[in-house]
Amino acid sequence: MSRIINKKLLLIVFSVFIFGCDDDDIDNDIIDQPEITQLNAFSMRLASQIWEPATIDYQECMRTFYCSWSSLTKQNVEQPFYNIKAYKDPHAKTDPNSENFFELQIFDVQETGSYEISATYKEDFSSFALFVMNLPDGDSRRYVNEVNGNSFVVEIDEFIPIEGFSLPGIKGSFYGTLYNEDNPLDSLVLEEGDFTFGKINWNNFNQCPE
Repeated sequence: MSRIINKKLLLIVFSVFIFGCDDDDIDNDIIDQPEITQLNAFSMRLASQIWEPATIDYQECMRTFYCSWSSLTKQNVEQPFYNIKAYKDPHAKTDPNSENFFELQIFDVQETGSYEISATYKEDFSSFALFVMNLPDGDSRRYVNEVNGNSFVVEIDEFIPIEGFSLPGIKGSFYGTLYNEDNPLDSLVLEEGDFTFGKINWNNFNQCPE
């Protein structure tokens, strides 16, 4: 009788050990999985509140912002420029109906340092900042930088080499005041703007390696 009990006890102990090891292995597999490092990031403070692009379908890599670049060659001199677009909307809309839309273009980016944003979005090859606010009542407000002024500044801190691309990615910051195009007495203050583009993703909202 005692032998039968001992065999049953041994079987229980062995089973617990096996299942316990399986749980540990599962936990270790989860712990050992490498974190996905985002190559791109974008955030700012708008009227002292944190403003970040929306997340698409709860996927941390899928965020509603992107950067594109191009260049203009004038008198045999290449003038690179970067265009950043970011959307914030509870439904992750990325079109003119988005609740908030921010666009920043920095023209003739030749080196690190400060760039005054003082032209207009109505010109293709220019440096400008634009913030569009679509209100629930259907009203739409467009805020722009001061033309020929110094109300908005971008700091380019670093160029990030990207394999296979002639132009590098960029890392930098921005701050300044934008004014309602229809009512200059109405303005928005943007602070602590930060962006990193380790990859130039044009219309692709995946901010991680692919």
